[in-house]
Amino acid sequence: MIEPSENLQKIFDSAMEAALQRNHEYVTLEHIVFCIMNDAETYDYLKEFGADVDFILDNAVEYLENNMEEIKNFNVEKPRKTNSVERALNRCFTAVLFNGRSRIEVQDLILSILNEKNSMASYMLSKGGIQKNTFAEYFTDSDIMEEESIGIESGSGRPKNSKKVIKEFCVNLSEKAKDGKIDPVIGRDKIIEDVELILARRNKANAILVGDPGVGKTAIAEGLAKQINDGEVPAFIQDHEVYSLDIGSLIAGSKYRGDFEERTKAVFKALEEQGNVILFIDEAHMMNGAGASGQSSNDLANLLKPILTKGIVKLVASTTWEEFRKYFEADRALMRRFQRVTVDEPSAELTVGIINGVRKYYEEHHNVNITDAAVEQAVKMSVKYMHDKKLPDKAIDIIDCASARYKLKRTSEEDNVTEIVDLEQINFELSRMVNLPKETVAQTESTRLARLEENMKATVFGQDNAIDNVLDKIFVAQSGFKTPNKPVGSFLFLGPTGCGKTETAKQLSKQLDMNLIRFDMSEYQEKHAVSKLIGAPPGYVGYEDNAGQLITELQESPNSILLLDEIEKAHPDVSNILLQFMDNGFITGSNGKQADGRNSILIMTSNLGAADNEKNTIGFGDLAQSGKDDDAVKSYFAPEFRNRLDSIVKFDKLGKETISSIVNKFIDDLNNQVVDKGITIELTENAVEYLVGEGFDPKMGARPLSRIIDKEIKSPLSREVLFGKLTNGGNVKVDKNKSGIQFKFSKNTKKDTSSKNIEA
Repeated sequence: MIEPSENLQKIFDSAMEAALQRNHEYVTLEHIVFCIMNDAETYDYLKEFGADVDFILDNAVEYLENNMEEIKNFNVEKPRKTNSVERALNRCFTAVLFNGRSRIEVQDLILSILNEKNSMASYMLSKGGIQKNTFAEYFTDSDIMEEESIGIESGSGRPKNSKKVIKEFCVNLSEKAKDGKIDPVIGRDKIIEDVELILARRNKANAILVGDPGVGKTAIAEGLAKQINDGEVPAFIQDHEVYSLDIGSLIAGSKYRGDFEERTKAVFKALEEQGNVILFIDEAHMMNGAGASGQSSNDLANLLKPILTKGIVKLVASTTWEEFRKYFEADRALMRRFQRVTVDEPSAELTVGIINGVRKYYEEHHNVNITDAAVEQAVKMSVKYMHDKKLPDKAIDIIDCASARYKLKRTSEEDNVTEIVDLEQINFELSRMVNLPKETVAQTESTRLARLEENMKATVFGQDNAIDNVLDKIFVAQSGFKTPNKPVGSFLFLGPTGCGKTETAKQLSKQLDMNLIRFDMSEYQEKHAVSKLIGAPPGYVGYEDNAGQLITELQESPNSILLLDEIEKAHPDVSNILLQFMDNGFITGSNGKQADGRNSILIMTSNLGAADNEKNTIGFGDLAQSGKDDDAVKSYFAPEFRNRLDSIVKFDKLGKETISSIVNKFIDDLNNQVVDKGITIELTENAVEYLVGEGFDPKMGARPLSRIIDKEIKSPLSREVLFGKLTNGGNVKVDKNKSGIQFKFSKNTKKDTSSKNIEA
């Protein structure tokens, strides 16, 4: 279907508007010429051709203002096209159809107007220097004519308009280097030398840079362009230009069969004609499948194979290891045309040098001063905490974000004070990126850390020894003495139900401001349930895409507390997959993806041996047995598992005195829940004693107490909140009388001291 181009449609609409504004009943060729000359894109095009556009425009304006009286109609709603306009459009349609194109351009319309005899519009164009024959030749050779099907001139073997073809589908990196838009490459001299050695070959002078994302593959290609521009390369490539192929532009708009192939051939013919070209293809794995349609395998990779073999163009490509193995190693015919250059992650020392080399560009862009200490801290901390990225990219990210944050604080363009990026800004930005407390990143003894022990013992009662055991490991890690390739701590919490094992993990998460990842291990009792944690085995549905719940959670929150509740209820294979994690800080999914937990805390809870410890010894009354939990742990867990644990933390049974503190904690939590309703709850000592007596069970811990509070306090008060005395808030005093719990209600005003007793 033949349609007008977007620009031509805009000119048609403008012509209708121009006629309407002047109360003209018809749209004429003169209206169209007037709007063509007012179009910025066409104006530049005609100027390049050599036309006197301003002369034509002035004449068109004068003609429209002074020679259109006979077609004026003040009641016109929509101007109609004249016969001459209809004839011009029909000629355009026929010419485009004859040329095998699907879009009518502005230039087609100009040529058609020039063919309109006895027309003032045609006369204006001719007088303005637009002659039919010369303009037709210029248009035929232009890139606009070739936009829909850029091909090879028949018989000549040369691409039409070589420079314009290259400009359309390639980015000139040499030009960017000349304009100072490419940063220098530091510490990569050996890799660039390897690339230059490959480019010096007679045939197959094609290098492929392979490395992890962020190590600087693209920067090496850009650095080569900069070195050529600076004259720092061997003589054989000093006169070369470096281009980057835009695969997206090659594919875009190639609607018809053969379009993509023609474009690709045209680009490489143009590059061959220009000569002395080094072509860079970033994300080279995109070549596989690019441009293929339906069942056809005629993609960019297959089109390039003969071109690469002949050495028409020197080519440098880049891809990641994952894509290299997936696409290049699988296509041996493509791989043999390249020589691989491995780009490794630079060392921390080299990264400092790289950042120092580009630091001034970031300082100028953000109007900041980046200190040497900030650079070293960014490298050091990114290595320690950002394990999913590579140097130098991750260190530069921190510095860039820390510098960019000052832009958020500037309220106006005039606020142009040069800020300092130092250790504090780096630590703050890193803590935001990896979701860790700033104090942890900075390894500083904050007030909160100093009071961590006090706060933990104030929220978890009767387990001081267990808490001391866990916090010792936390303090070792915080001080910097932790073994680098292990988690902060790997603990097995042992003890009877309801003694505070899970609560300790929750409070630790709250006090350290670390995310808590909790898995209920009773869901993993079957052998095949292991795949839910680390992903399905090869050959099963979801193998490549689903990395497993444990892998996914750790990848999203690598600096967290990993709580595996009731570990003994899981299948023994689950404990086996934790061996690598406890020893090296990594856990690997079935599809090869790794999750890093070197800054996480592993806590496993278990009731192993608790039931046996509760059994009374025959003939000794209430004297319970002890040591059964040790036997149960040895029986259930393999020696290699027990040997990797930092500590087996034993939780004691809760005594009556501890239960009293837990009652007050439950009431404090209840007060926090209803504070927005204007309600306060207070317990008398008699009420506390009653709840302790009813809720204490040495074998069941604190959980029965929670049920008693629900029954005796929460349930009665819920009715009062919804329908009774507490609908508008108030104070509640909980006491104990002969029949049980009683409530005394009072309003929140000092004047109203009335109270009413309601027995529960």
